[in-house]
Amino acid sequence: MDIDIRKLAMAIALIAATTFAVGLSVWTGERLRAAAQQEWLAKGKVDASRMTESVLFWISKAEVNLRAIAGQFRTGEYRDQRSFFDFIDDAETWDPDVTFGSVAYARRVLRKDRPAYEAERGAELKVVGPSGERAPEEFESFTVELISRTGDIFQVHSDLATHPAMKTVLLTARQRPGHVILGPAFDGKTGDRHALIATATDLSGGSGFMVASINLVGFFSTFSADYLPNGEHVRLIERDSESRATNRFLPIIGGLEPPPDAAATEIIRITSGQARWDLHWDIMPDYLGGPADGSATLVSVGGSVLALLVAIIVSMILLQNMRFYRLVNERTAELSKNSMLIQLTMDSIDQGFAVWNADHRLVVWSKRCAEFWYNPPKILRPGMHMRDLLQHLARKKVFGERKVTDITEREFERIVEAGAASDEVFPMTDGRRVHVRRFPLERGGHVAVYTDVTEREQATEELERSRDELERRVEERTQDLRRAKEEAEVANQAKSEFLANMSHELRTPLNPIIGFSQLIANETYGSLGDKRYRENAAIVATAGEHLLQLIADVLDLSKIEANALILDEEPVDPNAVAAAVKDLVAQRAAGTDISVTVSSDDSVPLLRADLLRVKQMVLNLAENALKYTPAGGSVIIDVGTGTDGGARVQVADTGVGIAANDLANIMQPFSQADSDSMTRHGEGIGLGLSLVKYLIEMHGGRLSLESTVGKGTTATLMFPPDRNIKTA
Repeated sequence: MDIDIRKLAMAIALIAATTFAVGLSVWTGERLRAAAQQEWLAKGKVDASRMTESVLFWISKAEVNLRAIAGQFRTGEYRDQRSFFDFIDDAETWDPDVTFGSVAYARRVLRKDRPAYEAERGAELKVVGPSGERAPEEFESFTVELISRTGDIFQVHSDLATHPAMKTVLLTARQRPGHVILGPAFDGKTGDRHALIATATDLSGGSGFMVASINLVGFFSTFSADYLPNGEHVRLIERDSESRATNRFLPIIGGLEPPPDAAATEIIRITSGQARWDLHWDIMPDYLGGPADGSATLVSVGGSVLALLVAIIVSMILLQNMRFYRLVNERTAELSKNSMLIQLTMDSIDQGFAVWNADHRLVVWSKRCAEFWYNPPKILRPGMHMRDLLQHLARKKVFGERKVTDITEREFERIVEAGAASDEVFPMTDGRRVHVRRFPLERGGHVAVYTDVTEREQATEELERSRDELERRVEERTQDLRRAKEEAEVANQAKSEFLANMSHELRTPLNPIIGFSQLIANETYGSLGDKRYRENAAIVATAGEHLLQLIADVLDLSKIEANALILDEEPVDPNAVAAAVKDLVAQRAAGTDISVTVSSDDSVPLLRADLLRVKQMVLNLAENALKYTPAGGSVIIDVGTGTDGGARVQVADTGVGIAANDLANIMQPFSQADSDSMTRHGEGIGLGLSLVKYLIEMHGGRLSLESTVGKGTTATLMFPPDRNIKTA
């Protein structure tokens, strides 16, 4: 009867398993189809991101190319139309991937200087476009003086400030010298959409600009043909949020809406200068030939067929297993009877000794085992299953205060997983500890040997406690040190973030303060009458510019500490930098009757460095020298080669000098010398030397100071030899 019930239960279980397997195959096929669709769309989005990176890389290359043109223009003589044309024609070969529609040099002309400028040029300023009308008088104009080709967007004597998109770019470029600004799109002569890119040709004053036009339609047409995979289209849409509560979207390439059959659209926003673009990457049904969902049908159909075959095989195995079940029980009983013959020998063994067969049933055991097993009752017999012994031990609370059946099953699974070749130690309720070691038998099963190891374990535990206590103390000390380090790092990061945020916040109101005070000082909107108003406005502008420089120094310092400052390396001539710095400080030096001279050395090679940062370092040292040099003194900027072959730039003054006890800390941020003479002459917040130190170290060099109180100070910038650019 039991066998019939077992057969029925197995048949029901087999039918349920087969039904579940078929359903699982169909469900898995649908999941694979959905996964293939998601993977296909994910690849499209990855391609969209990769294409966006290519667009950004092209923009960066265009910025680098224009910055190089502006830098070369500063150092060369290209002030007539012919030499400028040849110069731009040569520059177009620097990077074949970057092509500008037209390149022009524009000059900033203030309204008060416009009559003289028009008289000098013999032509009136005109509006941008074919009308040829005279440009209206505004506060400032940006007049085109040189162009790379005629008949294009730019015309000589046209005022770029009359074009809103171009004016936005040039105003931003003037406010951010050294940066390349990309502007919003505008219509060209042929109806194509263009964008203006511009940068100041001088690093202070903002009086000259190098501008270039980019044909967006031509660029994206070439880009789509060369780089876009089949089945993926791009639409370029510009975000226009000027003076509006919400964005207005202007289509440049393609329409605002995706094609009706597009499977998905990946939208990636990019911002560069004054350009606000949305790149819409439309993934079409033919992208990569569509989703790879062919395996989904195979899984649905093949899995169902396989489930049926497995069900047939399992049913045959179960029938065969039932035939042998009775035979196994008979053999087990016979083995138990034979084990009784060995029992008398086992009883004489002092150690616990037990033999378990492959089915985890007890074969023979020694008398000592009964003691270690808490003297089990009549269940201790040949053929007893290991679960019965574990259940007895669970009732004796050997494994804790949990449910007996749960503990029994858990311990049985643990012993089975440990295998026939394993060992363990378990405590007894009377305090003793028993070591159980198992040895596998050749035909399955194992022999278990039980040994009392109480004394040995107690000695080992005492040693372990001592070691754990020592490790605990070491760990506590390590955690204290780690917490202290983390707190210091968090504090330093918070300080850097605070400086960066405050610097940005302070610069925003300072720009209008300086600008409007300059308007008042220049009497842009009419005469003020009393000259004291002009003098006071000039004082406000000067103080604002000084405060803006201090804020810029704080921002540079916070960028350096946050590892956010990146060098823009290019060939740099140290002699040219020294000459430029002399020109920048000449007016201030003349006002204080201090002579500034430059000692050049033509043998010094060009440097691979960031021109803006090198000029910033030398300018900071020169301004420091002027600040602490009394009237009638002198400042010398000396360019030469160090003993290691690297370039050396030295700024020496005849000023008040620095005391020896101040030299150790003066290059730390926000530090100044404490001497009376330094306090009287000095101003600022003590960032100049620390910024110079950080910047020269970013170039791999070092800053050194030598000073004598009352005689002057010498600051030396040493560049490493590997910064030299070797010439043929």
